[in-house]
Amino acid sequence: MATRSNINVKVGDIYHCVYCHWDGYPEHHGPILTAHYNSQELAEKLVSHGDISILDNSCDKPEGHSFDNRVDGYTVYYGRDRGEENVSFKEKASPLNQEEFSYIWDGEKWLVMKGNERTKYPKDAIEL
Repeated sequence: MATRSNINVKVGDIYHCVYCHWDGYPEHHGPILTAHYNSQELAEKLVSHGDISILDNSCDKPEGHSFDNRVDGYTVYYGRDRGEENVSFKEKASPLNQEEFSYIWDGEKWLVMKGNERTKYPKDAIEL
């Protein structure tokens, strides 16, 4: 069963926002985001490929990597690796918070908050 999440990266005055299908718990995403996407450049690169099927340590694409032929340690994207359309990142004035968890790169650090209509950024976000 999937734990869905949103991953949001602040770029200037807007956020680049993507959906991530699996496995959105902080115990999974937290160590990956803080260890492997811990700068503005890396965070922007992570969301530049659009919506994510499976988050992993690298967002590069090794030879032969796809949804059906996954290379361990590499993120799987809906568009790039599954051939799906209309899955680019969205530009929003505030972070998307539509799934079970929402992750936010604020320009300096990663934050997380439970996703629902009652939680608000930044008051309900905590640092990973």
